[in-house]
Amino acid sequence: ERAGAAGVILEDQVSPKRCGHFAGKDVIPAEEMVVKLRAAVDARIDPNFVIIARTDAREGKGIAEAVRRAKLYRRAGADVAFIEAPHGADEIEKIPTQVKGPLLVNMLTGGRTANVPARDLERWGYKIIVYPVESLMMAATSMRRLARAILDDGSVDRVRGEMIRFDELKKLLGLQEPKAKGAARGSR
Repeated sequence: ERAGAAGVILEDQVSPKRCGHFAGKDVIPAEEMVVKLRAAVDARIDPNFVIIARTDAREGKGIAEAVRRAKLYRRAGADVAFIEAPHGADEIEKIPTQVKGPLLVNMLTGGRTANVPARDLERWGYKIIVYPVESLMMAATSMRRLARAILDDGSVDRVRGEMIRFDELKKLLGLQEPKAKGAARGSR
């Protein structure tokens, strides 16, 4: 919070943590997570700092236990509840009917959770929708096409039209052309 973050996600998964869409995860006792959440709430300085409680209980303990934990974590002071990796659109739709308050949902393409359109998620009651690795997946797809063009053609000409222009990239990155020394002196 002191570093300027707008919020934090606290998880109930045991260490070492694994991606929520990987098998073999386990969770700490719910009561231990409640202690962590209460400590975070008590330590919060800015009331606008958002504390998100994530449970990975769905995979190993079932949806009922994940819902129980999400409710418990909200009562402990979490601003937002996040049940990781629900199975199927039916579970995703039912969670907001059982867990009150703001909810986060994770739409990991190719993961355990069904990819539901954002308009449906919003209608069902989700306030935060994340697509955690899709930009990386798209970047990898583009890099693969670029590498294939270079390997096959010895040139980037085949994919040049898909690229952002260099001047656009500089602007996006906030890189400005250095001013010429003579021009700076001449303006005095």
